[in-house]
Amino acid sequence: MRMDASQIQRDFDPVTVDDYPLIQRYLALAQYEESNHNLVNMILWIDSYPLFKCQHDNWLLLLGVHEGTMFIYMPLCHPEYFKEAILAAKAIFERYHLPFVLSCFTKEAAQWFADTFPNTCLEENRDSADYVYLCEKLKTFAGKKLQKKRNHLNAFYKEYEGRWQYESFNKDNVAECVEFLKQWHADDPDAFLQAERQGVFRILSLFGQIPYRGGLIRIDGQVKAFAIGSWLSDRMCQENIEKADDEIRGLYQAVMKEWLIHEFDQAEYVNREDDMGHENIRQAKLAYHPEFLIEKYRLCGKENQL
Repeated sequence: MRMDASQIQRDFDPVTVDDYPLIQRYLALAQYEESNHNLVNMILWIDSYPLFKCQHDNWLLLLGVHEGTMFIYMPLCHPEYFKEAILAAKAIFERYHLPFVLSCFTKEAAQWFADTFPNTCLEENRDSADYVYLCEKLKTFAGKKLQKKRNHLNAFYKEYEGRWQYESFNKDNVAECVEFLKQWHADDPDAFLQAERQGVFRILSLFGQIPYRGGLIRIDGQVKAFAIGSWLSDRMCQENIEKADDEIRGLYQAVMKEWLIHEFDQAEYVNREDDMGHENIRQAKLAYHPEFLIEKYRLCGKENQL
């Protein structure tokens, strides 16, 4: 049995643009460092993962939908209200005799739930693990492990010396990023990539309305790359979006470095999100040698009962 739209609306309301400040406020209370608990990420993928909310003074519950399955994200709240919020979510699902599914839970949160409810089925999803890097390493590319990446970066600086420049986002150059994105992989048949492109268009259209920082690189006056990110916690930022002309050697390394230096110079770590099970993305992320991965778990009741 699955929850239909009419049942959802008894306890959860569809998330709209007007709710974005509310979600960000509760996210700030939680200080999660997991990439799915990030407003820009949620908006980016809202077509694929529709969102619904249930607000309480002490917490905010977000209900996601994917391929017809309803699930709850980690509650957005101070840690002291985590248990209260989880039990409230569980009660809502029980009211409708529905399987209680939790997704995008960190190892610590998942283990707490599994210990509290012993009949829990806890599943790690390696494809969803976040890659976290020291910002300093991606601002310097120092060390033997990053030598190949550093060679690409230096080649870019050498070939385009005097021809490139970095700019932080403003209302005018964001429009130029939109024009660049219209051409970037526009004819690529990959459904995943095209779904992401549409989400990036949405994020660009919300510049100034949601809390992200972006920057671009011009070559000979033309936008050739841009990156967008946001704060996850006091120590960690998240790179939500990174697009560049694939034909220009070292451009991806350059835009990542310059974006970190100009937009998130105070961050200690950067979360560059998961690979979603795409082998080419996984190898690309591993090539930058992450400091650690953030494991993620899906939880449900054994035989769909908790």
